[in-house]
Amino acid sequence: MDFSQLNFKYSWRPYQSRVLNAVDEHLEDDKLHIVAAPGAGKTTLGIEVFKRLAQNALILSPTRVIRDQWIERLTDFVECGNPFELAWVSNDLHTPKSFTSITYQALHAKIAQNEDAQFDCDEQEHEPTTLDSREVNAFISSLENSEISVLILDEAHHLRQEWWKVLTAVCDALPQITLVSLTATPPYDSDGHEWGKYEQLCGTIDEEISVPELVKANTLCPHQDYIWAVDASANERSKLREFDARVKQLFKHLLANETFLDMCKHHTWLTQPHVSTDDIIKSPHVLIAMLVLLKHTKQALPQNALALLDLTCDDVPKLTRSWWQKLIEAMLFSKTFAQNDEQERFIAELKKQLRASELLHKRDLMLEHSNRLERSLSLSSAKIQGCLDIHRIEYKKRQQQLRQVILTDFIRDESLSNNTQIGETTLGSWPVFETLAKHSNINEDVALLTGRLSIVHESKVEYFKSNDASEKLAFTPITGLNGYVKVTGSLNVLTSSFTKLLCDGDIKTLIGTRALLGEGWDAPVVNSLVLASSVGSFMLTNQMRGRAIRLDKSSPQKASSIWHLVAVDKESYYGLIDFYNLQRRFLTFVGLAENSNAIESGFERLDSKLAFYFNTTSSMKFAVYANNKQMIKRFKNIEQLPAKWQRALTIDKTGRTLPSVETQAITRFKTVHLKNTFKYLTQELLLGMMSALAMSLSFMKYPQSATVMLWFLAGGFAYGFVKKLPKTLKALRIMLLHLPVDGSLKQIGNAVIETLAKTNKLTTPLRMLDIKTSQGCDGSLTIALTGGTFYESSLFADCVAEVLAPIDNPRYLVVREGEFAGLARKDYHAVPTCVGVKKQFAECYVAAWNKYVGSANLIYTRNFEGRKSLLKAKMHAFSSVFANDMRRVDKWH
Repeated sequence: MDFSQLNFKYSWRPYQSRVLNAVDEHLEDDKLHIVAAPGAGKTTLGIEVFKRLAQNALILSPTRVIRDQWIERLTDFVECGNPFELAWVSNDLHTPKSFTSITYQALHAKIAQNEDAQFDCDEQEHEPTTLDSREVNAFISSLENSEISVLILDEAHHLRQEWWKVLTAVCDALPQITLVSLTATPPYDSDGHEWGKYEQLCGTIDEEISVPELVKANTLCPHQDYIWAVDASANERSKLREFDARVKQLFKHLLANETFLDMCKHHTWLTQPHVSTDDIIKSPHVLIAMLVLLKHTKQALPQNALALLDLTCDDVPKLTRSWWQKLIEAMLFSKTFAQNDEQERFIAELKKQLRASELLHKRDLMLEHSNRLERSLSLSSAKIQGCLDIHRIEYKKRQQQLRQVILTDFIRDESLSNNTQIGETTLGSWPVFETLAKHSNINEDVALLTGRLSIVHESKVEYFKSNDASEKLAFTPITGLNGYVKVTGSLNVLTSSFTKLLCDGDIKTLIGTRALLGEGWDAPVVNSLVLASSVGSFMLTNQMRGRAIRLDKSSPQKASSIWHLVAVDKESYYGLIDFYNLQRRFLTFVGLAENSNAIESGFERLDSKLAFYFNTTSSMKFAVYANNKQMIKRFKNIEQLPAKWQRALTIDKTGRTLPSVETQAITRFKTVHLKNTFKYLTQELLLGMMSALAMSLSFMKYPQSATVMLWFLAGGFAYGFVKKLPKTLKALRIMLLHLPVDGSLKQIGNAVIETLAKTNKLTTPLRMLDIKTSQGCDGSLTIALTGGTFYESSLFADCVAEVLAPIDNPRYLVVREGEFAGLARKDYHAVPTCVGVKKQFAECYVAAWNKYVGSANLIYTRNFEGRKSLLKAKMHAFSSVFANDMRRVDKWH
């Protein structure tokens, strides 16, 4: 094809120009990885990159809707009536052309020769079967035969599923291929191994276009998240408390069991810990768990074990459910506990008891967390009433302007199909729709749209019959729900028809599944979104939020509300599982802080009464009521959102969302440096005074021998004064660097950035980079790197987070000896992973640490002595003092 015929018809927005200007530089490694919030124009950017590369491309998308959007968007580049008819365009892998757009599922079905695979399922995401090497090699050959040199991965986070292996194999077999990865939501919530696979394939993130950047450019609308809490149903509370009772009974039984206590008391790690140092380093929590149990049962704690961990008896924590989990897990699955046949039989019997009590499934021990109870709360029937409550609140405020979408994970229409109800209703599209249809003040304007079941009020049927595609639709009355009809027909026709009704205001609340409406579906009029979804994946949460924050040209003052439902049982140990999941879901999308002019990620920005009650008081009786009252009050003032966003966005004219690290004030550094400095200054003062006194006395009339002695003393004191002066001045300089409230954090940042520059991990000149620190109203400190690329800011934040986080298993440690609270001790800090790969890099880092932070030594942890230091570091790292208060956040700077 002639790539020169592709010309974008409009002007690029500033954030798009910024990304496109850096494309050539990012493609030097044949990979381009862009994170762009919904509404940033990922598809348009992708087509422009396709044009610049001027090579045949295969575009992979998660759904057929998004697949077709790629072809439809070509109308922004070429003059044509129907882009699907362009000679160089295809949406079929059997007939690839220069621009071939297909789904990931179609790719996998093609390779697996599974032509009948069904896609876009409402109930679950596809988990394709593993492919053998012959099938993958056949696909690679077809790419070569089609001369495809570019792979464009849209919503690249879907690569976490099985078929990422295919694309990895393709890139390995065709090293000349260029990989372009586009996503709104990288899988930040995946574990380290899974993230490593994602980053290995897609490359590091090159550019990010954030939500605040788009709000500032008037591409997305102002919006806010709200929390609606519900009390778990009586049936759910009963399940939670019964499960809790079983766990407590287990603990009581074990504490009375002599075999169990003896296995812990006489474990080889306690009687001969020096023999198993390597094993202890891998699992120090197991040793601590045994010490915790001994302390709880008022047993003497072995001094050799305490010395190995560098702990005192007072340092050993109380016995909590978390320590029970660690101890019993180790007893069941490690080989260090059973020393004889009796103990083997005890462990085997314990496994049987745990399985019979449903506390153990395969190797999953559920003393601290239960997936079954988590699912029960996330799909709580109480959330159905919560959807109705939110619907009423929204309609009371917005009236005829309401354009609401409620998203669930499942349809749950079994009772409709069978006309029977077995057991308690759980959260789903049908139960929510049925409740609103019966109790909403605008029930005629409520509709249901899923891949398998679609319902509207009979008053809307005339619209469908006037549609050109009406002959393909059928209407059936719903039994037991007077006035409503089931609509069947082509899903594409149904989706476009329901969407138009919503846009026109004939439907004011549309209920559906996230599989159909949560990603790729576009209705800019949506101003109210209810996430009645149990999905714990942050990326899917972010995708769903994107449905509500698009700009509506017909309503320039649009301000959207995004409601998150949470079910709690305030009296059960497991009753806050849903709440903790909700907190984690807020980690990877940014929004407006309630009590400051800040835009950042994290649940704390909402300043929720729910968090206040659960985190700060023992009485949680009024938590749900207080939270919901607070949220209603805030929502009533939603018209103030645009002004609040404007104030937060104009703090910095060149503002961008950057990876940052937030922590509490670092006082330990100040204390140590202050004490060291005063110690040196005191010594200098005494030496100076003694020298001056000796010199003064020497001028008095003393015998010659005494005068000589005094001159010797004066010289000695003067020598000591001069010798200690450099160390004193250095201590004074370090102390002054740490004096500002954010001084210690800034010095850690200086050490990190100088090391990254000297080890050639940065492309931006050091003089152009700036470390920004700020203090929140709660005293917390935030640090970020500005002036460089997104990748450099992300790398900097990762390194600082490693320094401040609890010690895991670094290759090198920085150890600082000092005094704290009157006791001599060592403080340990991890050398960041990217720096610790080479000894010369680590030495460069400790030199920078000495320069900016304070005197320290380097320890290599991969030998015997180093492993002992690593074990103590894990127990007594300075970072552990405030580890729970350190977090990686995205923040507008």
